[in-house]
Amino acid sequence: MALTVRTSAAPRINTSVKKVALDSVNLEQLNNIDSTNLSDGYTLIYDAAADKWVAQAVTGVTNIDGGTF
Repeated sequence: MALTVRTSAAPRINTSVKKVALDSVNLEQLNNIDSTNLSDGYTLIYDAAADKWVAQAVTGVTNIDGGTF
């Protein structure tokens, strides 16, 4: 069974954009980043168990697809 919904008005999305100056902030100063193993060529990968971004070497990756925007 298919369900079709129609509306008479376009949905409204309210959002704002805020510029944040990060000129004097280092990566190591951010609370949710573990930079213990930070080294040239490493990538920040999210570790859900630790609830932090951790620096890790990425091996075996030949193609990164950033998606379509």
